[in-house]
Amino acid sequence: MILLLLFGCNVNKRDYILKEKDLIPEGTAFNTETNMIYIGSIYKQKVIGITSKGKIRDMIGQESFGRLSPIGMEMNVSNKILWINMAAAPIVNQSNVKNWETAIMAFDIVNQKIKKTYTIEKRETRSFFNDITVATSGDVYATETMNGKIYKIDKNTDTLDIFIDLEKYTFPNGIVYYNPLNCLFVATNEGILKIELQNKMITLLNTTNIDTKGIDGLAIYDNYFIGHQSSKVSKFYFNEDISEITKVEVLDSGEEFDSSTTGEIGNGYYHFIVNSQIKSGINQKEKTIKPIDSLEKIIIRSIKL
Repeated sequence: MILLLLFGCNVNKRDYILKEKDLIPEGTAFNTETNMIYIGSIYKQKVIGITSKGKIRDMIGQESFGRLSPIGMEMNVSNKILWINMAAAPIVNQSNVKNWETAIMAFDIVNQKIKKTYTIEKRETRSFFNDITVATSGDVYATETMNGKIYKIDKNTDTLDIFIDLEKYTFPNGIVYYNPLNCLFVATNEGILKIELQNKMITLLNTTNIDTKGIDGLAIYDNYFIGHQSSKVSKFYFNEDISEITKVEVLDSGEEFDSSTTGEIGNGYYHFIVNSQIKSGINQKEKTIKPIDSLEKIIIRSIKL
């Protein structure tokens, strides 16, 4: 794969242009020790790595994913594990799987091998692990979008189980752990939820004329969330106890945006997918990827925070 790195004149914003147009990227992770950006390709069923100098290589090949594709990802630097949600239908990949399948992979970055794969013991007919986060304790939490649940991989027992059923809150997507309050924040169709890990109390963050519904990708930095809403990436500022969203600012947008899905904070920058083409690049009727000459080069952008 050839990659062209464009710095331009603005050191606060830099673009990595991927010429492999049929990646259909979705997940993003960042290694703060190596400054490596990880991008998961739904269609090509692999994870690529981008260095700060713009060099690229396949980090995890299709053989590791089998029939599935990488979705949400999170890097745990302390134990060098890249956590990866994986799924098949309803996405489109080279395996052309029609059945719903989902799992979570723990991938050892140092030794370049799968440490373990976790599956749901009693799976619903349709299950889909979407986004994933790692707590300070080492416990891992993942959104299961189709059935409105949060799953947990317990560090001590090394088992995957339902942590909480969100019940009235639907389509949980982006998820992030926040250490100062020992809680999770989860993006849903109804808005952003705060889930306290100690007592599992769920609170929907208050908003006043601010749209926080249906956010894809969720990060937290200083006194605001970063969230994706297809054609833009925004900062959602919150109050002191993070019970209310007080204002919103657009972090980045433009004509080049096309289903901007996820991003990750790393070393003072926000690294994100500008144009996944996850909708425009797919023939929804035929469930196939569109011709390569109709797709755009993929833009991975880093913005200084």
